[in-house]
Amino acid sequence: MRRRNVLDVLAAARPADLGGPASPPIAARPSGERRSRWIGVVAASLATAVVIGGVALPRLIGGEVSTGRLLGGSVAGPLDEVAERAAAQPDASGRYWHAAGSVLGEKVIGPARHPYRIKTRVGTSRWVPRDPARSLVLAQRGLPSVPASPADEETWRRAGAPGLCGDDTDCGNDTAPLGRTRYLFMPAGWPFHEEGLTLEVDELLELPQEPGALKERLLSFLPAYSRGMAEWPAPPAGASLPGKDSWLLGLSLDLLQYGPVRPATRAALYRMVADLPGTRALGRVRDGEGRWGLAVGWTRPLADGQVEQRLVVDEADGDLLSVQNVVAKAWTYGPPGTTGLAGLPAGTVYQELVHDKPGWTDVPPPLPASCPARPVAGDQCGDAVRPR
Repeated sequence: MRRRNVLDVLAAARPADLGGPASPPIAARPSGERRSRWIGVVAASLATAVVIGGVALPRLIGGEVSTGRLLGGSVAGPLDEVAERAAAQPDASGRYWHAAGSVLGEKVIGPARHPYRIKTRVGTSRWVPRDPARSLVLAQRGLPSVPASPADEETWRRAGAPGLCGDDTDCGNDTAPLGRTRYLFMPAGWPFHEEGLTLEVDELLELPQEPGALKERLLSFLPAYSRGMAEWPAPPAGASLPGKDSWLLGLSLDLLQYGPVRPATRAALYRMVADLPGTRALGRVRDGEGRWGLAVGWTRPLADGQVEQRLVVDEADGDLLSVQNVVAKAWTYGPPGTTGLAGLPAGTVYQELVHDKPGWTDVPPPLPASCPARPVAGDQCGDAVRPR
């Protein structure tokens, strides 16, 4: 049986809006259209993600649903100094904006009476062309899943040591099979066009470099996007249509992760997201590679639990280290469209996108011979692609 594509899995996992209760229900559409609309919403923030999960990190969350110091008023932004260092980085250019990293996860699997937790990992790369006529290239490579702890390994072995498939990573699936690389080709403006930011790469490079002006510029795209949302189906249970602040936060985090923006614009994004409602200063935390960084976060409801989303930044140079999703309040049942989240204790980083230092290059992506000579958006290739 063919396993679910990751975007189907993640479509219902988008946390509910920062601004409170869900929007009023909208007339239902056929299930296929419903799924495709919600897939479009979340695809951007998971541009190269292929798993839900995270790695075991120090437990920074106790019984409370929020951590850190709530920002606001005259409190100095915790990312101000980091933003200055980011803005001081040299500007550059090239034919492709290249970003690489990993998607790390933790989830619960196994029989209901004797479940165990596993860690999943997928390697990712992304080439954004300067030329809008060329396709953006996404590459994802499945890496082995492992038990999350010695106790989990013992439980797994007692269960017969079955294959640890995680989500789309190991067991011959067509998304990111173990040890193989899959290449996908997308429009050059993806994912930002789907989020309402209809700018080409050269226009992204001209975004304002002052937080207030940048916020105003980004919000200028919201009215048209909101008019489009009026035609959407009702959101899944436990989710809501994005309001202004959650839309702005999601778009800003994606620009920080995937956007070819200038160093000063990156600095403005840091200051802008740190000033959004509900932002908390979390101090220094480790990312999934063990690197220390300065973090801010936002807590959101999801089903009967809560998620804390964290932005982790290198204090030395302002580079983005990771974006984490942490269990702030544990789930008693799995949120709609997800598997393996119920049973994860508070403090678990269940999903993390870890980033290496991105930058411009003139070197094109190293596509295998199986790829089309002139790929267009919608094509895919690589030894991971299987006949349908």
